[in-house]
Amino acid sequence: MGANHSRTQRPAAYPIIVLLALATGAATVRERLLAQQPPAPSADERKALLDRARAYAFDYTQTLPDFICNETVRRYREGADEGTWDLTDTLSVRLSYYGRREDYKLLQVNNKAVPATSRYDALTGSISEGEFGSLLRQIFEPDPSTEIRWAGWDTIAGARVAVFTYRMTADHARYAVNFVINDSRYSAVAGRRGTLFMEPDTGRILRVTSAADGLAADFPVQKLVSTLDYAATAIGDRTFLLPRTADVEMIAGTYRSRNTIEFVSYHKFAADTDVIFTPDSTPPKKK
Repeated sequence: MGANHSRTQRPAAYPIIVLLALATGAATVRERLLAQQPPAPSADERKALLDRARAYAFDYTQTLPDFICNETVRRYREGADEGTWDLTDTLSVRLSYYGRREDYKLLQVNNKAVPATSRYDALTGSISEGEFGSLLRQIFEPDPSTEIRWAGWDTIAGARVAVFTYRMTADHARYAVNFVINDSRYSAVAGRRGTLFMEPDTGRILRVTSAADGLAADFPVQKLVSTLDYAATAIGDRTFLLPRTADVEMIAGTYRSRNTIEFVSYHKFAADTDVIFTPDSTPPKKK
């Protein structure tokens, strides 16, 4: 991920009460599930968990078919009141995955079509690319500088997941962080740190968080963090675990932004789809 989301008083009270009850109930269920989690795995069990996750990560893009999906990207800027966000624009993007390469085509901004020559990666502000497997492979590639540590058990959608933290140096992660403001472009290569949430029996990654690590003190971006959630998704007559939502936050001086991304309408790649990879695009590494 890179840099780059009144009516009458009495009736209005009912949904608020319902939402509070649902939130309280959900918290109680999660707390109960966490209280029932098994003890921390032994060293051998942790190794077996990571071996399953590594095999899954290395095989991930190899198993994906060529497909197309739509991204809805809602970009926010921090509001006047702390903790609030103001919507700045909404992007409609077509993502094509073909030959294990990703192509992003900007279609609309605020529901208005853009010229065919418009480039997604030329937009100012924060954008995100590379959700389909390149990060997972990097985490598990053999490298003496990469640290992966056991963090505990958690739950996602009521199911138990194993949680590991990871950290990669800039030399290994090669995480390109770009920031454009007032026609000035800033670029840096950072490391990465974050958390993996995996199914213990299969090694499938259900959620991954990522934060830029080791950015220079004088670089405009001080913080860049993202959370990517995967979900079972049908393409044709098969089901794959694919990105469903992402959340990206960035802090650059007094500027703070947040992008919320939804991946929808996955379908098979059509032979007549126009996909043109730009000369400076970098395809995901082969698994």
